[in-house]
Amino acid sequence: MTNAMPKRQEIDVQLTWDTSLMYPSHQAYQEGLAAYKTQVEQFEKAYKDNLTSLEVIIKALKEYETLRAIDSNLSHYAFLNLDVDKMNPELASLANEYQVTIASTFPKIAFLPTQLALLDEALLQEVSATQPQWTSFINDILRQKPHQLHPLQEELLANFAPTFGQPYRNYETTKFEDMTFDDIEVNGQTYGNSYVLFENDYEISHDTELRRKAAEGFYSTLRKYKNTTAADYLSHIKNEQIEAKLRGFDSTIDYLLFSQNVSRDLFDRQIDVIMNELAPHMRRYVKLVAKAHGLEKITHADLKISLPSDFNQRITPEESKQFLIDCLGILGEDYIKMIEQAFDERWIDFAQNEGKATGGYCATLYDGPSYILLSWTGLMNEVLVLAHELGHAGHFQLAKKQSILNYDPSLYFIEAPSTANEVLTCNTLLKQNQDPDFQAYLISELISRTYFHNMVTHLLEAAFQREVYTRLDNDEYLNGDILCQIKLDVIKAFWGDDFEIGEDAGLIWMRQPHYYIGLYPYTYSAGLTIGTAMAKQLEENPEAVVEKWLETLSLGASLSAQELAQHAGVDVSTDKPLKETIAYIGSLVDKLEKL
Repeated sequence: MTNAMPKRQEIDVQLTWDTSLMYPSHQAYQEGLAAYKTQVEQFEKAYKDNLTSLEVIIKALKEYETLRAIDSNLSHYAFLNLDVDKMNPELASLANEYQVTIASTFPKIAFLPTQLALLDEALLQEVSATQPQWTSFINDILRQKPHQLHPLQEELLANFAPTFGQPYRNYETTKFEDMTFDDIEVNGQTYGNSYVLFENDYEISHDTELRRKAAEGFYSTLRKYKNTTAADYLSHIKNEQIEAKLRGFDSTIDYLLFSQNVSRDLFDRQIDVIMNELAPHMRRYVKLVAKAHGLEKITHADLKISLPSDFNQRITPEESKQFLIDCLGILGEDYIKMIEQAFDERWIDFAQNEGKATGGYCATLYDGPSYILLSWTGLMNEVLVLAHELGHAGHFQLAKKQSILNYDPSLYFIEAPSTANEVLTCNTLLKQNQDPDFQAYLISELISRTYFHNMVTHLLEAAFQREVYTRLDNDEYLNGDILCQIKLDVIKAFWGDDFEIGEDAGLIWMRQPHYYIGLYPYTYSAGLTIGTAMAKQLEENPEAVVEKWLETLSLGASLSAQELAQHAGVDVSTDKPLKETIAYIGSLVDKLEKL
């Protein structure tokens, strides 16, 4: 059988990440868990109901920083190991030990921000004045003060935190443990099918029969789990709705945007402008690609393919190292050293194996590595994924200049450094090779991977979310069939009548774990808007811009998302950067048509 997935233990260790950089062994991790539990108990005993002076508050916050850093190590060790081998009962048990520990310890430290918010504002401002590294943290406590509940209610919510996370764990269980995909037969060959194989290979395959049959089999399995997955998702958003009402927000969307410190106008603008103004460019692009492949009709299974090209050669992980250093070298020597470190110290998990989480992500320890998960195909789209995740790594390694309490910037900005890297990588290659066929190939990859993925796939998720949350707050009935219809309507609205969007497209909402992270999907297009503008500035005037961009990345959460963008030289208070990004995509399609 072709493409059968190997077991994790069969993978070359050099293709896997090294989690011993966190803890040298499972035993050391378990000892760390036990020690953390004791430290939290001592912290609660020392400071709960005892934040009575500036000196005590400062001491408490310093210990709180330490606890947050330890928790970062423990949680990453627990779940990164499991993410690459989800069927391993030993790793599942270790992750469960973390969950059990956090269920008991989280409420014991959650009192700190609650009780700080009850203090006189002048005292909190004094904390900021004497300890400026905590200014953003203190300001956020003051910002949330009007929505804070009675301390006993806050304590109750903290105790229920593990329960609120259960719908996502149910979703993961269904996806990775219960779903099994039938093999597919194409041209006398048998192919295995799975989430990883479909999303990383078959969905973008230039073999039309393989691509379409794989999609048919993939969605056939998803349909069997539609109602269970819908129950998990609806439980999650109802939990969010309950908390939104408790905290006095007008809608669940307002509550979720408040946590990002982003206005409703910015959220709606991303969705509405892209739905209306990007769609015509993307329709032109997909028709151009379909024509090159000789397709008489364009189905949903055909939307993500790129132009056929002899340049679409596979490269090894080791070859990608120098490739990306060459493309991103404009960002300076320290950035290059970070890339080398990521490869040399095995921060990156390249393997394709059974039981591994899908997609790609970067998870950074505050005092350690940035772990990157991929399922390496070696095709250009995967190289761009790696450039993207290294963008996250570079961002968070630089943000460590901030306190861990001012470390995580708003989700609205979070995708800017990663998508800027993708654009930089492609634009560097376009300058290096003027061959018309190569130019056409790379522009196609840039549109298919970077702009399609971030400004179409994720944006359609955002439009779906907006409709779902609106119906939720209007007390309308929702179930699996209705979720599928909402998703199908959104997709058809974007692509129009010239594409054969079948019923299976409605099941796409089932694939995305982002729905369990609040309003995350729209932030990809927001980040790419900032990232495109920055890539242009970096190329046109690197001497003046690189230092400013790296300084912006080092600011972490010390500024709001709009302020971070402004600091870098991009004004997102207007729609100008977004419209310029859409115009740039249109120019790429124009160039592709000429080539």
